[in-house]
Amino acid sequence: MVTTAQDLSVLIVTYNSRPFIDACLEALLCTVQRHTFEVLVLDNDSQDGTAEHVRRAWPSVRVVQIGSNAGFAAANNVGVTLSAGRHVLLLNGDAVVEDDAVDILVETLDQDPRVGVAAPQVLNPDRSDQGTARRFPTPAAALWGRRSPLTRAFPRVRYAQRYLSGLAHIHDVEPYDVDWVSGACMMMPRSVVEKVGGLDAGFFMHWEDADLCRRIKGAGHVVRVSPTARVVHSEGGSRRGWPPKQVAHFHRGAYRYYSKHHLQGVRVAGRPLAAVVLMARALLVMAVQSPARFRPRAEENRKSTRRQLLTSRGDAG
Repeated sequence: MVTTAQDLSVLIVTYNSRPFIDACLEALLCTVQRHTFEVLVLDNDSQDGTAEHVRRAWPSVRVVQIGSNAGFAAANNVGVTLSAGRHVLLLNGDAVVEDDAVDILVETLDQDPRVGVAAPQVLNPDRSDQGTARRFPTPAAALWGRRSPLTRAFPRVRYAQRYLSGLAHIHDVEPYDVDWVSGACMMMPRSVVEKVGGLDAGFFMHWEDADLCRRIKGAGHVVRVSPTARVVHSEGGSRRGWPPKQVAHFHRGAYRYYSKHHLQGVRVAGRPLAAVVLMARALLVMAVQSPARFRPRAEENRKSTRRQLLTSRGDAG
């Protein structure tokens, strides 16, 4: 690895990531062979010693302590500012790159200047496709998203197939274009990131990737998946289920995304209804996914979710 990289800067945002960061870094440092790169770990105030561990165990990796839990988008923006590569790779700490996946993504960008985002096929640990290559979301995605019980029960329904557009290409070897991909692993030319103004730090976590891809496509670029590049993503790291705070962040991000891209002009009047619908969905998810775990704090969760969703009405501008 060359730390004064000319080809690529890999940005890894961590938050209490010690259980899985070693696997991420080991795979990354062992598999990139054809390009120079640097690695920045951007630590969002981990309390489990993640930053100290990375400094000790991986001396070639640059650790930047953000100083607070600033969120995924804001921490990555710091990394973009501090890094030097001509391309930027956002990589989750619970993702493991395989073989020459990173080299393939660099070459995908270098071979076609129209490409503003290059992404791999993202796999679950059981090697199934994670469904992260998608069309831009519509309200139907609330029912037919990749985690939806309806999608899991009826994966061939056209609404699910339309939204999860990458599933039609899971056996392909040739690159294909989609609307947006997961921020768990997405590579962009630095010039494109700077042109669109970086990530929107108004998203704490979730949906900032959809927003970024939308802005990059709006700037005249394409989002391309190279399926011969593969990354295994243990979604959520060692966490089982979604804690109430993360459910709230997911739905608040959805509110911001829809407000920003769909509820503008005369449609701004629809924002209160969108907030109420998303709040109700968030509470339903909390209740269904783990009733025994969350029931004792149900009232606190309802107040927290309502506050996070409804107070964000002015965030999207």
